[in-house]
Amino acid sequence: MPLKITLKPNEKVIIGSAVISNGSGKAELVIHNRVPVVRQKDVMKKEEADTPAKQIYYLILNMYLNPDQEVRFHDFYGSLLNHIIEMSVDDRGVELSTEMSKRIIEGDHYKALKICKRLIDYEAEMASHGPQSAESLPDGAEATADDAAAGGGDGLHQGLGHDGRGEEQA
Repeated sequence: MPLKITLKPNEKVIIGSAVISNGSGKAELVIHNRVPVVRQKDVMKKEEADTPAKQIYYLILNMYLNPDQEVRFHDFYGSLLNHIIEMSVDDRGVELSTEMSKRIIEGDHYKALKICKRLIDYEAEMASHGPQSAESLPDGAEATADDAAAGGGDGLHQGLGHDGRGEEQA
């Protein structure tokens, strides 16, 4: 079944490995094959991934856009997921983490991203209500993310300017 998306004026979307920019008017696209599709508003830049849940989102996004490199992100994903589960003070965080991981195992990274957005909200809620900090990452986590992205590129910034809206990067 084809996927139909409507782009707002000047909105960008990643389809497969291509970044597509809409013109000044509204546009409808119909995608007939199964490829990763990510709207500009759902792209997270590496520097925005400043908490464990956001770093998980960034990793899942990379898994989704770069399926041939997915295995490279698994160890880092496991480390961050353990951190989220350890900071969880109720079953909600564990349930979100479990459901997200199931979706990744099933290969449904798009649904995993949607669940991870709820995990990001949960993490922010826990950080604001408790003494445990959501920003203290496991040892070596940041270096691992840098290493993973450096190896094959993250595919997220191609064609998107620094703020995700500006001119294209070389």
